[in-house]
Amino acid sequence: MSLQAVSPLARRVFLVNLVAQIGIVITGGLVRLTDSGLGCDTWPRCNNTDWTPHDAVSHHAYIEFGNRMLTYVVGAIAVVCVVFAYRHRPRRKDVVVLAWIQIGTVVGQAVLGGITVLTDLHPMAVASHLLLSMLLIASAVVLYERAGEGDAPARLLVRPEIRWFGYGTLVVAAGLIVMGTVVTGSGPHSGDLKSKRFDVDIDQMAWLHADLAFVLLGAAVALALALRVTDAPLAAQRRVWWLLGVLVPQGLIGYIQYFNGLPEWQVLIHMFGATLTVVTATRVLFALRVREDAVGTPTGDAAHATSDREPVATSY
Repeated sequence: MSLQAVSPLARRVFLVNLVAQIGIVITGGLVRLTDSGLGCDTWPRCNNTDWTPHDAVSHHAYIEFGNRMLTYVVGAIAVVCVVFAYRHRPRRKDVVVLAWIQIGTVVGQAVLGGITVLTDLHPMAVASHLLLSMLLIASAVVLYERAGEGDAPARLLVRPEIRWFGYGTLVVAAGLIVMGTVVTGSGPHSGDLKSKRFDVDIDQMAWLHADLAFVLLGAAVALALALRVTDAPLAAQRRVWWLLGVLVPQGLIGYIQYFNGLPEWQVLIHMFGATLTVVTATRVLFALRVREDAVGTPTGDAAHATSDREPVATSY
C-alpha cells in the first residue's frame, strides 16, 4: 500500500521552512553588502573575549551577529519539520529523511559560516557558503513537494525525453548559480573592504554569467513549447511559466545592476531572484510526474482524465 500526503498543517510548516531558508540568504546578502562580514571577526565568539557584541563596537558587529542568531531560528524551524515528519501516520521514510536533511544542512551552514569568518572571507569560502544555501533551498522545495503527494510509484505526465530535458534545465540553472558566485567573488561587494577576491576579470565573468542566463532562458522557453505541442497537463505548463516569470525580470535586473555599477539594493534584489530561480526550476520537475495515494486513486482512463489537475496540495 502506498503512503499518503502529510497533513495540511505539516505542509505549511515545511513551507515556512522554505521561506526561512530564502530569508537567511537575504540577510546574509545584507551582511556582505554592508561590509559587515567581519563585524564579528572570529567564530564561534564575536571577538577574542566576548560571545556577543558590545556598545563599544561598530554597527557592523550587530549586523553580523544578528545574522548568526537567525541561524538558530532556521535551525529551530528545521527541528519542527522533523517533529511533524515523525508525527505523520503512516510514517513516510522519504519525508523523515528530507526533514533530517534540513537540520544537517543548517548545521553544515553554521560551520561553513564559521570557516568563512576564520579565513577572513576568502572568496572560495563565501561562494561555498552561498552554494550550500541554494542547495538548502532546493532540498526545502523537495521536502515541501514530496510531502504534498503520495508515495505510490511515479507516473509520468509527459514524454520521457521532456522529463530529461527538465533535468537538463535544472542543471543549467545550477551552473548559472555557480557562475554567479564567481562574479560575486570577483566584484566589489566582498563583505569587508580588506577581504580577498578571485583573481579573474569581473567583466569576463559577468558576461559568462549572462551567457548562461540566456542558455537557461532558452531552455525554459523550449521546455514550455515542448509541453505545449505535446498537450502536456496544464499544471506542468504553469510551472514552466512561473520559471519564465522569474527569469525575465531576473535577467533585466542583472543587466541594470551591471551597467549601474552594482548598487547594493539592486544586488540584493538579484540575490532574491536567484533564490526564486532555484525554487521555480526545482518545482518544474515535480509537475512532470505524479505520485498518488492508495485510497481513491483513479486508474486507467479516469487517471488520464485527471492529469490536467495540479498535483496534490499544490495550487500554484
